[in-house]
Amino acid sequence: MHASRSDLKRRILLALDISPASVYDILYSLSDFSDPRRTRLPKLFRAMEREDLVTSALQPGPLGPYRRIYQPGPRAGDYLRERLRSGIETLLHFFLEYRVSSTSPSYDLPKEKTAVTVEGQLLYASFPTMTVAHLERIRKMRSSSDISISVVGHDNLLQKAGIRHTCAGQGLEKIDAPDETFDFAIIDGVPEQAFLACSMPEVCRVLAVGGSLRMFTTMAFFNEPQKATLEQFIRVTASTLFADVGIVEGQDVLRIPNDHFVDCRAFETDNKRVCFTGTKQ
Repeated sequence: MHASRSDLKRRILLALDISPASVYDILYSLSDFSDPRRTRLPKLFRAMEREDLVTSALQPGPLGPYRRIYQPGPRAGDYLRERLRSGIETLLHFFLEYRVSSTSPSYDLPKEKTAVTVEGQLLYASFPTMTVAHLERIRKMRSSSDISISVVGHDNLLQKAGIRHTCAGQGLEKIDAPDETFDFAIIDGVPEQAFLACSMPEVCRVLAVGGSLRMFTTMAFFNEPQKATLEQFIRVTASTLFADVGIVEGQDVLRIPNDHFVDCRAFETDNKRVCFTGTKQ
């Protein structure tokens, strides 16, 4: 298989992150990479040096002649972190499919006591941006109940899809709606915790008494032991570097609405997502 340029960059930087090396050290370590004329990889290294992904210096070789030795450059860490983000997002996509296909619960959480039908006036916000998955969930809600939707944030996708809605501002911290307007507030995808905490008073303001807050996330960690496992690495990395990929610390999120809502709890949905709920008193 012909390795793509971006994949070669990733593999080179991972190798250099372990130990500085010459072009030919890297070439010989790429068992599935073919460069008969030995020109492709040197050109790529020069391009990576211009992009600040690697730096190099001439150093004495083990047999005498000087060789150019490369090591990660100032932008290498950012480049690898973006590749890591893509990898975690891809892993989550397939892991969610796997969980949905399983008949066993994914969490030690209760099921919702009674099925809730979202109806009436709905405030909807998606994070980090609105995607096709969000669009399909909105379509499903509209088809199963009589609701009027107001969206916070960019609504271009809804406009293009021809879904009737109104815009309630660009952010949850300042919602363009009178007090006690909505029966439900759905936050689909949990934003960064500091932002979420700042948004709670405003969400509470626009919800009617007895109105329901519902926050959904793809994956949450609760009381799992914090050991040096792959699962724990994904947990820490996603929550500290990539807060928008859909992995949250469940207990932390559950505490945020407590100052403004009652009966705050978490449960596992039928499609193996986690829903955090609270009721305005």
